[in-house]
Amino acid sequence: MNESAVNWGSVADWVSGIGSLAAVITALYLSHWSQRVRLAFSCRHMAVVGQGVPSQDLVLFSATNIGSRSTVVRNITMRVGFLRPRYAIVMLHHRDLCCAGIPKALSDGESADWGIPLNEEKTWIKDLSKDFVATKWDLLTLRFQIHTSNGSTKSVRPALPIRNMLKATFQSK
Repeated sequence: MNESAVNWGSVADWVSGIGSLAAVITALYLSHWSQRVRLAFSCRHMAVVGQGVPSQDLVLFSATNIGSRSTVVRNITMRVGFLRPRYAIVMLHHRDLCCAGIPKALSDGESADWGIPLNEEKTWIKDLSKDFVATKWDLLTLRFQIHTSNGSTKSVRPALPIRNMLKATFQSK
């Protein structure tokens, strides 16, 4: 037997060491995953009809807390562009039937909606296309983002009807 050979130990020692390392990594991952803020966020076009209330078109932002950690929605913003992105804040601080107001606390399973009314002339869409989403490239890169008190941000592309309304404003220019 060669006396200069390295003794690597038994196979059982190696297997138990690898198993212990895997258990620690799994425990750390699960701990981090359970403390993450998880939101389902969408931006879509909605028609609101009700008893005695005239129908109204809205750009509706919806958020649902699908995680176990509570959070507070601090802001909703827009972003266009990739190389030199531009940002804008969506002002939703009032509270009414269609708007939860900001800031809004969301606990486990709780949802909130924020609506921007659209009149017959779609003034908000026209102002958006005039001031912020000025080109077709901006329309392709447009994302709405929701920001929480825990520092997380969820980004979503607006639904097709909203993109089509914006596209129509480009065609009318």
